[in-house]
Amino acid sequence: MPKILFFALAGLFLASCTVGPDYVKPTPDTPSVWRLEYEAAAGLADLAWWEGFGDPVLNTLIQEALKENKDLKIAAARVDQYLGALDTTRSQFFPQISGTATVSRQKDTETGPVPNPAGVSSIYNTHQA
Repeated sequence: MPKILFFALAGLFLASCTVGPDYVKPTPDTPSVWRLEYEAAAGLADLAWWEGFGDPVLNTLIQEALKENKDLKIAAARVDQYLGALDTTRSQFFPQISGTATVSRQKDTETGPVPNPAGVSSIYNTHQA
């Protein structure tokens, strides 16, 4: 009995996936471009839509919210931090230049160089950059 039930269900399952011989695949009406151009998208983002209501209180509230929005300032700071970290990470792929310079001076007496007392260096002035 279980075998008959299994084959009956398998036959129904496979038959439900077939389509008739007169099936024609429909052609969907899709736009040629899925995204807006940058200028159009930037224009929509900068649109002051709330001014269409003509409410001065709403205009004041929106302007204050945009000016004092700490979360937005934090997000902008994090973007700047990310860009700085990205520049630091990418810097290893570019040529690097390094250098050092050293300047020293030693005075001699009339009889020769000044003797070094107990292991002290004979260089009196050392400047490094």
